[in-house]
Amino acid sequence: MGRIRRVFLRAGKSEKIRQQRHPWLFSGAFTPESIAEAGETVCVCDEHGNPVGYGHWDPNHPIRCRIFSWNSEKITPNERFWRQKIAEAITLRNQLGITSDTNAYRLINSEGDHLPGIVIDIYRDIAVIQLRTPGAMRLKPTLVRSLTEHFPELKGIYLRRESLSESEWIWGEAFPEVIIQENGLSFWVSIQKGQKTGFFLDQRDNRQLLRKYAKGKKVANFFAYTGGFTVYAGAAGASALLSVEIMEEPAGVIERNLALNGLSSSHHTLWVMDAFEALQKLPPNEWDIIILDPPAFTHHQDKLPQAVRAYREINRRALQLLPFGGLLFTFSCSAHVTPSLFRDILYQSAMEASRDIQLLHILHAPPDHPINIYHPQGEYLKGFVVRVL
Repeated sequence: MGRIRRVFLRAGKSEKIRQQRHPWLFSGAFTPESIAEAGETVCVCDEHGNPVGYGHWDPNHPIRCRIFSWNSEKITPNERFWRQKIAEAITLRNQLGITSDTNAYRLINSEGDHLPGIVIDIYRDIAVIQLRTPGAMRLKPTLVRSLTEHFPELKGIYLRRESLSESEWIWGEAFPEVIIQENGLSFWVSIQKGQKTGFFLDQRDNRQLLRKYAKGKKVANFFAYTGGFTVYAGAAGASALLSVEIMEEPAGVIERNLALNGLSSSHHTLWVMDAFEALQKLPPNEWDIIILDPPAFTHHQDKLPQAVRAYREINRRALQLLPFGGLLFTFSCSAHVTPSLFRDILYQSAMEASRDIQLLHILHAPPDHPINIYHPQGEYLKGFVVRVL
């Protein structure tokens, strides 16, 4: 590669940036003279010209540079450099032993693997890639070469963009749907039409936890998507199941997933409706376990107050519905709702519901979704299991 362009931090910015090591550097941190092309690799320097780190530049985004290496020495981020970083992510997944329990997992988790803007999920013999920045897009050929070399069993690679109409198969054959295995259970995954990359892989361990509690219980799953929690509860021997999902297409997959695992639908009720309305419709003391796994109620900081009110409402209503000893599995996947804020929301919901609760579990994503400690936004999924008294 050619000479790496240098960009400069404003005077007085570098010391704090070095200490905090947050991989997102916003436009206000740089001098007006700092200019580079979209996706270009840049060397971030202090006001004296000393290197601070290396990142990808985006002149069209408030996050002007995403750091992939905090290194004051000269580096060469060429093909070999990126292949090494990808290999390190693969090594971690092998060390975790994830493939002994599932053939669907996160291979690269963006900033959590020091590969900003890059998400790669493996679904059996299909890789789904999200490239969220111009810098990540420039690495597409390198990623394809690395994946096909490390995973000779791969049959296709799908590039998932924000718009489904712009998403495409970039290597191999097209497989619109696949069946994956997870903790002894099977699920249909829509590669081309599903949410995120097709399945909520970040809830794998939390679904398994539900399995410990669900035997003989009546379990209501709100924001059910394709029924991950529903299937786990059914496999555990739940006496009754309710799935609430507003979107018709994923809701239709719930019954398919139950059948795929040999579970009868006779004890399952499906409501294709808004979860807020469904919570108002249910009578109290009818369900032993309630799961709330909503989509992110906000993707922007300025909408956080409205999101907090929505989280408080659904949690208050769920706590009012549960009997003595009932369990609530509640989650937020909004990066703007911090773990401490979500705990405060649950506290406020319990007060408004006039219920005493015991906190049994603090939940998060599994270790194939590692978090960069300097990047708290990576801890987007947080949850609690509480028991109502």
